[in-house]
This record gives sequence, C-alpha cells and structure tokens, in this order.
Amino acid sequence: MKLTRYREFDSFSPQPGVRLLAHASDRFKTIRLRVYLCEPIKPHVATENALLSRVLRNASEAHPSRRDIARACEELYGATLGVGVSRNADAQAVVATVDFPADRYLPKGSKELQSATELLVEILTRPALSPDRSALRADIVEQEKYQLENELNALQDDKPAWAALLAGQRTYAGTPGAVSENGRVEDLADITPESLLTRQRSLIGNAQVYAFVTGPVEPLHALKTLDAHMQLPRGKRPALPKALKLKNRSSVQRDRVRAETEQTHLVFTWSGGDVYGSPGYAPMLYADALFGGYGMSRLFKVVREEHGLAYAVYSQYHRARGSIVAQAAVDPGRAEKAIKLIRSEFKRLQSKGFTDAEFEAVRESLIESRRSAWDSQGARVSDLVFQSVLGFRQTLEQQLKDIRKVKPAQVRATLKKLKPHSEFRLG
Repeated sequence: MKLTRYREFDSFSPQPGVRLLAHASDRFKTIRLRVYLCEPIKPHVATENALLSRVLRNASEAHPSRRDIARACEELYGATLGVGVSRNADAQAVVATVDFPADRYLPKGSKELQSATELLVEILTRPALSPDRSALRADIVEQEKYQLENELNALQDDKPAWAALLAGQRTYAGTPGAVSENGRVEDLADITPESLLTRQRSLIGNAQVYAFVTGPVEPLHALKTLDAHMQLPRGKRPALPKALKLKNRSSVQRDRVRAETEQTHLVFTWSGGDVYGSPGYAPMLYADALFGGYGMSRLFKVVREEHGLAYAVYSQYHRARGSIVAQAAVDPGRAEKAIKLIRSEFKRLQSKGFTDAEFEAVRESLIESRRSAWDSQGARVSDLVFQSVLGFRQTLEQQLKDIRKVKPAQVRATLKKLKPHSEFRLG
C-alpha cells in the first residue's frame, strides 16, 4: 500500500472516487470512523437520501433491528453509531459515523477497529431487505417516513431556521443552493421501499467516497483495515459539481411571507465576495466578523446594544457562495426601523471603514476560533471534505498564516465588492 499525504492526513485511494484517510492524535480517548458518500444535491434525490439515512441506521442484514445494532455497539465497548445527511456546497452526503474507545483503554489484543469497520460497512452496504429481497423493509421505511415528515413540518416552529430556509429558497432559486439537504415533505409520498433500495444501490456504486479514521491510531494499520473491509463496487464515479457562486443582481430582490409570529424575522444577503480557497477568502472572514460574526461586531453593538432592536442579530459568511447573510429577530412594530438600520450599518462599514481596535479584536477572535475548531476530530474531517468538494487543499497552518497576513486595506477592498442582493421578511 503506497500512502500519500492529503493535507495533514495519510491517504490511500483503492479506486478512482474512493479515498481512505487517517490522522493520528493522542489527544483523544476515542477513535472515530466516518464515511461520507457524496453526490450532487438534487431536489427529489435529497429527500430520498435523507430518508435512506434514517432507514439504514435502523437495521442491517446481520442486525435486523435497532436493538441488535445497539447490542453490537455494546460489544464494541459502548460504541456510538449514527447515520445522517450533510451538505458541502452543491453536494449532499450520507454520513455514517462510529466512535469507540482507543486500544490503550481496552484489553490487550482487542480488534475494535476491524469490528467497527465491519459494522459500519454492513450498515451502509447490506441493509435489511424484504423477504423477496426486492425492496428495503417496508415497516422500517414507513416508520421513518412518518418521523421525517414530522420533523420537516416541525421546522416551521423554529422561526429563525424556517426564515433562513425560506430566504435561501428564494435567494438561490433555480440553482442547487435552493435545495435543502433534509429534503421536502412533498417528495415523501412518491418514495417506496423499492425506489429507496434503488437509491441505496446507486449511492454505493456512484457516490464519491471519503472514509476517515481519526484519533489514537497507527495510520498504516487503520488504512489497511479500511481497505480490507470496505469493499465497494468498482466503476466510474461521477465527479462532484463545482459550487455556484451567488451572482450580483441589478436591483435588490425583496420577498415577504406573512405568518403569525411573535417576532418578525429578517434575512439580508450581500453577494460578490470571494469563496473558500481563493486569495480573498481570509479578508472575507474579517468582513463578516466586523459586520455581524462576533460579539464585537457592528450588528451586535449598534442594532442590539445601542438601539435595542433585536436580541438575536448576527451574520454568516457563506463561503461556497461568496456571500454574507445577516439575520435578525425583531419586534414587528420596529421591523422597518431595524431594516433601515441594518442596511445603513453595512453601508457605513463600507464607506467609513473600521478602527484599528476593531480590526485587531477581529484578528484575535478569528485566530482563536480557528485554533479551537481544529481541536475537534469532526471539524478537521468536515473541513477536508468541504475543501475536496470545492476542489482544493489547504493546510491548517496555511489558513492561520493567511488570516494573520490580512491587512486592513484588503478588508476595506473586500467590503466594497459586496453588493446588496436580497432581503426577506417572515412575520
């Protein structure tokens, strides 16, 4: 087995479209095995994958019930196993994870990595089938379809999240950005146990695969174990699509959805910035942090503290889109004032800039935030998958170096590139 370096990971690719990765760290007491099956995100397929992930975690060929899976995890010294979906730019992934104690805490000669790998691969590749093996088990599919429908409907009760979802559908209308990785209620009626088995087989045979082992492991041994047990169909696995940057608009798009809410929820989007992996990425981090990303930001200090218009007000940098999105929950009677103030604060930041003290506070916050994120096994893994989907690799050290090198003039230039794109109101 010939290993290569893939950012800070030791890596091996047994076939095109399948990459196995390992990272050793003695800072953790557990080993984490995580597998991503990545495909382009599409409306109906996204719902199928969301439902499939729920069905897979219920039963497999050798473990036909949740109780059997729980028992298998207990035999792995209390391992935890989960399957869900995630999104990376315009790719959706079915993600399976198992965490289990490191060898140094187990009896000598334990082979938990091998057993955990076998269990995870079985969950993904050998699901529980109907007696004639033509479909996934109908009882599990119907049970999870009911649960997913309830959860999707319940999103409307979380008004900030619901506002963000509705705003995104309008901002990215007609593009993959408008598709939710959790799917849509209206797609569920057409999904059958037979169609879901077809989806599972297509996913296993066509998805781009990233399989990670992280924690107190010996990388070569971990990769050999993965390679030995992760037997996947061979064939051409389609490449993932490039992320679509949000284009500027000639005029601001304004939408409103009327609803009975205690607060009015506002979502603003500015487009035209740089994306993750580009030279302008680090200055975009500063622009977002200065505007609404941290406690010292303009939105927090002016909209919340000075004017008392919102308890929750913040911004986020959508790094695959080159956009900054701000969100606020305000009293309905003061919504117009909040809208004008948020618009004017962004314009003021663009035209008048920021102080040296603001810049230095943001620099330190960005550095500390990035450092603390890398203490997480999951953060390292998810960031690498995101980079791979976008088509580049940048080490953690280089990312910190780029943040430190940013000059105030670069941030001012980045802010001036951003244009008002859309505004959304729920309430």
